[in-house]
Amino acid sequence: MIIFYRLPSESPNMRKISIMLAETALPHIIRILEKQTDGKYPEEFAAINPNTTFPTIVDQDNGAVIFESSAILYYLAQKSNTLLPASLKDRGETMKWLVFEAANVGPVMGELYHYLLASHEEISEAHLQRYKDKLAHYCSMLDRQLASHDYLGGAYSIADIALFPWTVILEDMADIRLANYLHLASWAQRISRRPAVSTGQRQH
Repeated sequence: MIIFYRLPSESPNMRKISIMLAETALPHIIRILEKQTDGKYPEEFAAINPNTTFPTIVDQDNGAVIFESSAILYYLAQKSNTLLPASLKDRGETMKWLVFEAANVGPVMGELYHYLLASHEEISEAHLQRYKDKLAHYCSMLDRQLASHDYLGGAYSIADIALFPWTVILEDMADIRLANYLHLASWAQRISRRPAVSTGQRQH
């Protein structure tokens, strides 16, 4: 049994794991945590994840504790033997897009979220535009890849699950219209029509 520790908010990082659990149909329970009155999370969660970040999973079958969304996606793919290609070449293709999300798209979106919504800290419009320009560049990269591939690694995989939730908030957060990237938009529509994706995005 997988225990999925998450926040109540439906952020892209929470959505990734909800979608993955729906796709794999792995038995799981959800534990939603919020900060206590002292501003900290319960001690039992800090003991599991010293960084107290979400999402985090615990696999009761073997005691594994996994945090960081990309690591969780990879772990669940290995456990379920799905959504990860068997051949070394194809797996490498999938993993590079998974790491691309973790190293680029996620952090830049996180910075935008911090300055636009979570912080009272002032930041110049030029600084904000730099983040938006980076995301536009990433969208162009993804669009070129998807011009000749139905999915990022060829077949639907954890790389697609990692990147898809960010497309939902691109316009609101970065003033980027997905419709301007035809192949990326078509890919997002294909993924959104998957029953497990619809289920995962509603899962709380």
